Amino acid sequence: MSKVLKFALSLSVSFLLLACSAEGPSKTAELATQGLYSAALSSDGESALVGSIQHGGSYWNNKLTERRFNWNHAQGEYTSLISVDIDPSGRYALTGSARTMVLWNTSTGQSEGFWTTPGDIRSTKLTRNGDYAIVGLDDETARYFDVKNGGIKQTFRTGSIVRSVDVDDSGRLAITGDDKYQVILWDSENGLIKHQWKLSNRIAAVTLSADGRYAFASAQLGNAKVWSTETGEELLDIATGQLNSRKVTISKAVFSVDNRYLLTGGISPDVKLISLASGDVLKEWSLELKDVLRPTGSSVLALAFGTDASYYAIGSNGKLNVFQ
Repeated sequence: MSKVLKFALSLSVSFLLLACSAEGPSKTAELATQGLYSAALSSDGESALVGSIQHGGSYWNNKLTERRFNWNHAQGEYTSLISVDIDPSGRYALTGSARTMVLWNTSTGQSEGFWTTPGDIRSTKLTRNGDYAIVGLDDETARYFDVKNGGIKQTFRTGSIVRSVDVDDSGRLAITGDDKYQVILWDSENGLIKHQWKLSNRIAAVTLSADGRYAFASAQLGNAKVWSTETGEELLDIATGQLNSRKVTISKAVFSVDNRYLLTGGISPDVKLISLASGDVLKEWSLELKDVLRPTGSSVLALAFGTDASYYAIGSNGKLNVFQ
């Protein structure tokens, strides 16, 4: 057997062992047949909002695996939803297409506001009760919208395309991540910068804890860190591994309610539970793929901590995964 063939077989075995080391889901459900542009989970994981590649938006009860509403921005057509979100109370949801966004009531399914944006939407996030939304745009700003009454409360100018945004439950703190490798923490009341950090590449994801005490950010094929929003001090440098001398991208993260854990997912099917005290990976799972024999892959679009020691993840292949 040639050395090249032996090396190839060795790599294949190593890959299979690595793939089998992560646990699979205890339960799955199909939310879309042809995959997703975007997805969001409620804070407890019991509801989901997805932007399907073929059928626009839909809102789901995950406990019953029941589609409750179909949401699109124009009657008689399916909207390509770039970004979606469910507010922390679970009472409101937001859907964003290229330059329009709609606020929805999750109880009635009715629209409660339709707005246009001055730039193409890259990312959206609602405050509790859906009062405000921060929207990351390609015009080098993030806008803080009053989505119930209309109007822009603040404009955060970053000088580069804003790829990812988040806001704490109260709406007092906002965070942006952009193409200049910048992570900026903003005071949403006065529009001023509280802290500013830099990572090794364009920012893939930013996240605030619900109480606003901690901030997370990750770079595309780069590093990932957690900081204190009070002092700006770096608290944790998260290992993102190596892939052909490059790091793996963490594209989604969420803090647990007690701030003890961080749930992360990326452009691969891997989901990890990380201790914020040590940075250790405590558990690791893998998304269910459409076809085990001919897997097409799936990236993580949404994550949530369940209320019953379960963890939720939605993959870009349209699958909802529940892990234990």
